Amino acid sequence: MTEWDVVVVGAGIAGLTAARACADRGLAVVAHDALAPGGQLINLGALADWPGAPTTGPDLMGALLTDVVDRGVEIAYGEVTGLRADPLTVDGAEGPVTARAVVVATGRTPGRLDVPDADAWEGRGLSHCATCDGPLHAGREVVVVGDDGWTAQEALELAGIAKRVTLVSTAPSWSASMGRRLAGAVEVRSAAVAALEGDGTLGAVRLDDGEVLEASGVFVYTHADPRRELLDGLPADAPVWSAGDVTGADRYLLTAAADGLRAGRAVVAHLEEA
Repeated sequence: MTEWDVVVVGAGIAGLTAARACADRGLAVVAHDALAPGGQLINLGALADWPGAPTTGPDLMGALLTDVVDRGVEIAYGEVTGLRADPLTVDGAEGPVTARAVVVATGRTPGRLDVPDADAWEGRGLSHCATCDGPLHAGREVVVVGDDGWTAQEALELAGIAKRVTLVSTAPSWSASMGRRLAGAVEVRSAAVAALEGDGTLGAVRLDDGEVLEASGVFVYTHADPRRELLDGLPADAPVWSAGDVTGADRYLLTAAADGLRAGRAVVAHLEEA
């Protein structure tokens, strides 16, 4: 198909929740994802902020994906490269498609460190995913950098793998209950990272207070910025909604799901009034 009622860009929890809300009203919906559906969920182990029985990120995403497909949502693979108004057109790997409305749920960029040559350490000890890369550091020392509850959860995930986990934070914003879970499992340091050091691969993290922490890996969650490129330059009255992390909202699964539902309902209201 080259014409859709709704195109959703980003098939994480926010995007698929929006797609579900639209499909439930009989709209023709396609959800695009650059690699595979799931977003950040597919990289999470046990979920700390999802109500009900304990589950993992892949389990939750599998259930959500099955649900939306059963409701008629089409899943498309490949990166969306552009979004144009009048007519509303989505440019992707398989060519342009038109839509009556679009939901952008493209999430955030990977975390970033403001230190010299930080990018050069990618794949040499710098990572953004505890579940993916944590096993590479089994029985070794690692550093986690960030301030929010998502960062704290990643540190706890690593605590079950690594010999020692140090969480470096300048402005911690995780909950009191998360703080209690961290106590005894993770050392929390009030500092910032000044430099990464090593010979070929990461060997140490230097803090701005002068201390040097031995580390085979550093997991970075600071400066994870919303991916808003598709939204730039669109007219204010374009029938385009954003949902989830791309809005800059708190990085909680429930927040993302609620925001996806809000966007989906807004699309439905707009199209039913048109």
